[in-house]
Amino acid sequence: MTYPRDLAGYGRNPPDPKWPGGKKLAVQFVINYEEGGEHSVLHGDRQSEAFLTEEPTVAFANIRNINVESQYEYGSRVGWWRLYRLFTERKLPVTIFGIATSLQKNPEAVAAMKEADFEIASHGLRWIQYAEMPEEQEAAQIAEAIRIHTEVTGSRPTGWYTGRMSINTRRLIVESGGFSYDADSFSDDLPYWVDVGGRDHLVVP
Repeated sequence: MTYPRDLAGYGRNPPDPKWPGGKKLAVQFVINYEEGGEHSVLHGDRQSEAFLTEEPTVAFANIRNINVESQYEYGSRVGWWRLYRLFTERKLPVTIFGIATSLQKNPEAVAAMKEADFEIASHGLRWIQYAEMPEEQEAAQIAEAIRIHTEVTGSRPTGWYTGRMSINTRRLIVESGGFSYDADSFSDDLPYWVDVGGRDHLVVP
């Protein structure tokens, strides 16, 4: 049986990416916009959010965690606008990885993203764990994420980043069509191509 992971990469011979203009480095600035898409009983979940919060906590079963909710609210009420000003004042391009239901809940933030001409890529329907989600349910959520994203931004997303992906996510994204890349990898400094069901697909770590 062939081991499915590539632990060797380029080894001693990393390729020359040949960045435009002979530049030595390419940097992509990204902002994850997830506020209002996290686990919450308000969103029909059976538990509160506990992943990557500012306090050590466990998910509360069937009740709200007001402290964690307020941490997410800080992001959409204050943190986002601080980053927006920082990048627009410096005229720096940004990619927004936007949770579809989060974008839907804050039209003013979406308007600012569009006015700044930021790329708005999809971050999925919800900021939840997809690892154990049935394939059919995940495919339906991807389709709904694309629908909502297109409705609220005016454009279909061409980039994708789940963050808490399943073993099926990349294949489902490719099968859905229309995506130039996904960012669901942390394995390299350089973009790279993978074969997904006989199709070339770009991964931008």
